[in-house]
Amino acid sequence: MRSEMFGNDGMSGWAGYMLGQMSADSTRRRREVVDNLLRRPSESWQDKYAVLVAKAQEFLDHIKWQEGIMKERKDQIAALEADLVQVRSDLERQQALTKQWQDFGDKSEANYDELKAWAEKAEVSLKQYRAHYGPLPDAPKSGS
Repeated sequence: MRSEMFGNDGMSGWAGYMLGQMSADSTRRRREVVDNLLRRPSESWQDKYAVLVAKAQEFLDHIKWQEGIMKERKDQIAALEADLVQVRSDLERQQALTKQWQDFGDKSEANYDELKAWAEKAEVSLKQYRAHYGPLPDAPKSGS
């Protein structure tokens, strides 16, 4: 639902939405402060001005704090994206190795079957030879 709401940007869209909400809340709060200040008849315009300047500074400090948090989040997201790229690369390599081992296993099994068939034919030929000509002659020993 959130990805439909914010498109492909996902987290950055959500962050923008949240900052917009906070900005709207801050704007509303600032208006309330100004309205309250204007209703106080006992304060001079200099006092009201000083309070507004203090509130403005507080608001700017809050924005800087939010920017710091957003930078931390962006850094975390960038690190996670880098980790994701590495994990995907590792997975692709593991899948390629697994495929190679599967191919090797398939070839080994086929070679084993071929070797077994050859050995069975050799046994049959050896039995036929023995039946016709007797046991095999001893092989000459090499050496000194």
